[in-house]
Amino acid sequence: MSHHCPHCKRVLYNRRLKHCGFCGTHIPDNLRFTPEEITALDQKMADLEKQRRQRERLVAEEEEARQRAAGDFSAFM
Repeated sequence: MSHHCPHCKRVLYNRRLKHCGFCGTHIPDNLRFTPEEITALDQKMADLEKQRRQRERLVAEEEEARQRAAGDFSAFM
């Protein structure tokens, strides 16, 4: 299915919006995400953000452990 604005024919960069982000034309419901799809996307984004924070925390902990092992305590003062 083509996800282009029916008026300006540009790609719909955000299918959550009710209006085209380029020309402002109303986007028909069949081209937009359903409320269920939006909920699923929001959940997926929240899960990805949680995973990113966990990875960053792990990397920071590993770096701290490396610095301690190397005897570099200046980073902690």
